[in-house]
Amino acid sequence: MAMLQSANRLPDHGSGGLGQVAHGALTTPSGGHDDLRMFLGYNTLPDPPFPLVGYLQYDMGQRADVDLVTLLSAAAESMRAQPVPPPEAFDESRRRVAAAMRVDAIVMVVPARALAPQHSEAARALWANLAEGYYRPGDAEACVDAREASVALAVDREGAQVLLMAERDPSGAHAAPTRVEGEPHGALFDLLGDVLEAQYTWTKAAFAL
Repeated sequence: MAMLQSANRLPDHGSGGLGQVAHGALTTPSGGHDDLRMFLGYNTLPDPPFPLVGYLQYDMGQRADVDLVTLLSAAAESMRAQPVPPPEAFDESRRRVAAAMRVDAIVMVVPARALAPQHSEAARALWANLAEGYYRPGDAEACVDAREASVALAVDREGAQVLLMAERDPSGAHAAPTRVEGEPHGALFDLLGDVLEAQYTWTKAAFAL
């Protein structure tokens, strides 16, 4: 079972709590190189109910072999359709945690092969495709300088967006994450925001926050 992790001491990449949870998600060990993962971020926005910025891996359940746009659209719809349980479904300790840890952000970590966008037009095109949900495994194979990497796309409830990248060596170990400069945008960020809003709305209703 995934456990809530503190991000208070992690680098923020110039983006406060959102950068911290993105960094934490990107550096969380995965079960394999092709492991797509999602994380919820807590208390990243101003005036948090408790002074702890944290992140928790999101259970994505069984995933069909579909593109990221379809996957995120389905996740948002599924959360919106999720029935709100009765008040007695949660004990007092669970309610206290929900009150202290406000759902503020979401992060998606995906494997990729990429070039640094500042170094070539091809790399910039690959990043644009990723953000729009059009990137597919193998898209970067034709790029001579493409490198194995993992990418974190992060969004908060106020619309802030962060894109981090960590290169991976042949052993699978990651380098320290770095922020991809420029203004991130695209369909995946919008869809992540939809999933986040659905999760936040459900949590507020379920715990009467």
